[in-house]
Amino acid sequence: MLTYKKIIKLFFIVLLVQLINGYIFNYLNLNFFKLEHKVFDERPHEELILFMVVIGPIIETLFFQLFLYRLLNRLGIKNELISIILMAFVFSQLHWYHWLYVVATFVNGLFLNYFYVNSYKINNERIAVLLTIVLHSTYNLYGVLFVY
Repeated sequence: MLTYKKIIKLFFIVLLVQLINGYIFNYLNLNFFKLEHKVFDERPHEELILFMVVIGPIIETLFFQLFLYRLLNRLGIKNELISIILMAFVFSQLHWYHWLYVVATFVNGLFLNYFYVNSYKINNERIAVLLTIVLHSTYNLYGVLFVY
């Protein structure tokens, strides 16, 4: 039972830090850069919710956490910090809406990967994948509802 308490606590801490990160980058963009998110503006709200809250987090967690973490381990990269950074870098490179979004996604990827690696250590791979999908979905849902 203690392990589940640790995972739940870590989940909410990471979600809070992600939300703060999102607000910081959104503030920077609105007040200094004014870079546009045309991809988000041109899509119907329902489509954004489907892709950002359901499909995206599932596919991205399976690839950027599960697959990449396994691959890095097979390649002999056992250092968790290096794995977390490499996975975040790859994650950010597939979010090229504009340079600031890539930076924000890299930082958010660090948090998602930290959560994934630590929940994997606390429990198991299946639970880590499922909880990372829920974390990613929750963060994206907040963004869709309150930011975009």
